[in-house]
Amino acid sequence: MLCLWVNGLASLSKNSRRVAIGGVLLAPAVWWADAAMDYFYFSAGESFLESLLRPSPRELWVRLMAGLMFIFFGTYAAFLLDRAERTELELRRSNEKLEELRVELERLVVVDPLTGVFNRRKFHESLGMAIGAAMRHQHLFSLLMLDIDNFKSINDRFGHQVGDDVLRKICDLVGSSIRSADQMFRVGGEEFCLVATAMDAEQARTLAEKVREVVESHQFPVVGKVTISIGIAYFKDGDNQQNIFARADSALYQAKSQGRNCVVYAA
Repeated sequence: MLCLWVNGLASLSKNSRRVAIGGVLLAPAVWWADAAMDYFYFSAGESFLESLLRPSPRELWVRLMAGLMFIFFGTYAAFLLDRAERTELELRRSNEKLEELRVELERLVVVDPLTGVFNRRKFHESLGMAIGAAMRHQHLFSLLMLDIDNFKSINDRFGHQVGDDVLRKICDLVGSSIRSADQMFRVGGEEFCLVATAMDAEQARTLAEKVREVVESHQFPVVGKVTISIGIAYFKDGDNQQNIFARADSALYQAKSQGRNCVVYAA
C-alpha cells in the first residue's frame, strides 16, 4: 500500500495525494520501464526499496489495484510500501545519525573543550606527521611555542572565569592571524603550540611577531593588556618530536628570561 505521496510525485504523475494514498499495489506492481516486458525482473519490494534508498534516473512504473498506472521520470525517493520498508528506512536514518555522532566524538577526542583549538593528543599526532613529511618530501616546517605572560596572576586577581575568557580570546586572536594550513594546539594550562608548515625560519619569525603584536594590541575586558612570549624551532635533519619540542621550549624559556612579550628563535 502506498503510504507517502509528496507534491513532486503528484505533479509528475498528475494524480493527487488523495487518489494515491492508501492505494493497494498489484503484484508485481513496481518495475523499471526497461524491464516492463518481464514482470518478474524485480520483485515489488526490491524495486521500491531500491528507488527509495538509491534514487535512479530510470523510468519507474507503479500500478494500483484500482487500475491506475503511474509513470515516474527522473530522480525520486519519496514513497514507502509497508512496515518492513519503513523499518529499513528508519535503520538507514539511524545509521546516518550514528555516523554523525561518531564524527562528532572523533572531533571531541582531539579538541580542547575550553578553547576549541586542538589538544595535546592531536599535537603529537600532527607534529609526527609534519616530521614525517619533512623527512620524506622535504616539506619543512617551524614549531612555535606560545605562553601567556603572568597568567597565574590573572587567575589569582580576577578569577578563573576571567582567565578562561582570556584563553579563549587569545585563541581567537591567534587563529585569525595564522594561515588555514597552520594548526594551533593547547599543550598546557596557558601554553600553546603552532605547527607552521612550508615556512622557513624568517617566515616563522615574521609570523611569531605578528601573533605577538596582535595579542599585545588587544584590550581584554576586565584585565586590560595581556602579552605572550614565543619560542621558535625550525625543523632540522634528524629531528624527532622530543628534540624539536625541547628546542622550542628552550627558546620560550629564553623569551621569558629576557623580560617576556618577545620572540626568541632557537639556535
